[in-house]
Amino acid sequence: MKKVLKGLGIVLVGVYAIVAITLTVFLLNYNKYNITELNNKSLIIVRDEELKPDFQKGDLVIVNNDANKDIKVGDKIFFYDNYKQTVSVNLGTVLEKETITKEESTFVVDGDHAVSSEYVIGTARTSKTYSKLGTILGILESRFGFLFMIIFPILILFIYEIYVVIKELKESKYDDEDEEPKKKSKKDKKEVVEQKEEIKEIKEEKDEE
Repeated sequence: MKKVLKGLGIVLVGVYAIVAITLTVFLLNYNKYNITELNNKSLIIVRDEELKPDFQKGDLVIVNNDANKDIKVGDKIFFYDNYKQTVSVNLGTVLEKETITKEESTFVVDGDHAVSSEYVIGTARTSKTYSKLGTILGILESRFGFLFMIIFPILILFIYEIYVVIKELKESKYDDEDEEPKKKSKKDKKEVVEQKEEIKEIKEEKDEE
């Protein structure tokens, strides 16, 4: 039973370590819009109903950061919308495409909204969607989620390690205190034996005389 519990504990610690490391990597790779970017991909959490009907609230959408030349008229693109100085991720259909330079283009999306390629994330057709994972990741990446998932467990582990060290030091001290009487007792016994030997020798000497 102990082996089973120990094995289960190791598995749980391993899973926690993977989650903690993954979450930390995601947070460290936030861009200036608080979107995780990894290996030329952006992880978009659908937090509201604005991307319906294509995407549902709670979806995690992994978007390839497509090159400008790969985006065509008719594509649905994700882009950063800074309307009213509040940046959000929006989705629009490309109606027109104007090439400015090899690296820069301007896209006109539905609603007669001009979007510079600087703010384009990628197309919907090359993205992958994972239902409900966005909700989970959103909770974990929140302040309270990170606090309870990462900070608190590490703090508890740190306190536990200190407790174990203090306990071992106390036990070591008690062991030393227990050893002292034993050593003293052995010493006393040795002295008694030596005294008996001396008395015996004295008697033998007297008998010889």
